[in-house]
Amino acid sequence: MKVYEKRREPKLNPHDLIDRLGATLGGIVYRKDRLFGKSLESPPLREAVPETHTRAAAFDTGVWQQVTAKGPAGSLDAAYLVYRWQGFNVPSLLYIHGSGEQPHKFSRFSDNSFQKIFARDDKHEMNLILLMAPFHEGSQGEYIKKLGYLNNYVGMLATTTALLDALANRLQKEGCPAVYAAGFSLGGWVLNLHRAFYGTGINLYVPMCAGTKPSAVFVSSHYRKLTAAKALQHSELLEELLDFHKEFSANKTKDCYPLLFRYDRLIELKTQAQAYEGMELKIIDKGHFTGQQAAGAMREHILRSICLL
Repeated sequence: MKVYEKRREPKLNPHDLIDRLGATLGGIVYRKDRLFGKSLESPPLREAVPETHTRAAAFDTGVWQQVTAKGPAGSLDAAYLVYRWQGFNVPSLLYIHGSGEQPHKFSRFSDNSFQKIFARDDKHEMNLILLMAPFHEGSQGEYIKKLGYLNNYVGMLATTTALLDALANRLQKEGCPAVYAAGFSLGGWVLNLHRAFYGTGINLYVPMCAGTKPSAVFVSSHYRKLTAAKALQHSELLEELLDFHKEFSANKTKDCYPLLFRYDRLIELKTQAQAYEGMELKIIDKGHFTGQQAAGAMREHILRSICLL
């Protein structure tokens, strides 16, 4: 595995401290709405992802297009926004946001990683399309309540992966010369799921802050402070339903350019880096929350990966 990284270790690690504090505060604020506290019943991702389907039709600029996906985890709604359209004759970049973001809001202070990374990008000949996962139309509190049910988490990932696949295939059929996909956190999981269970239609994947073991986020990272006690007591069930390392590793195509944060205490480097054996893994000296604000570094990594820098 080729790893490009900075190796200077700070004496006092603010990235680590901020992640720990963020997880602790989250655990306090959402103490009555723990993750997966309502139900652990769910189909596994390895079943839900390939059996969930939707369609993508219009490419009208500036209009959120609503879609419904159906699969083993139920029927869920998602959406996509063609942020910039230059035609089927140029490459397209599909982007998926992070967990709990506000992708539909483009105000100055909104939590929208797509806006931070791409809003000022007008130099490159490329279509930009933003995907919105289910349960991201409302508040963070509403989102957390939805994730009281493990089935909703699985359905959210499966639905967004199905939408990514539908858009990629439509673009390819219309003659788009290349389709790239990038995503942060939740978006990174979606990219890796697509690569593991579809593996076609996308020329290059850029997953950031994700791997192939989602269960570890909920049972062993500091984010476990938001996880319900009964879910923590059944960590082996979460591993069985959520992890997909074997399927991802079976894809030997050299089409993945991942990015991880060295001091991330939610999506931990030591656990998730194992997915990228043999790949050019980029590591930057950030934590989860500080890395989330490193829009410039993420933008550079995306553009360099797709050979625009």
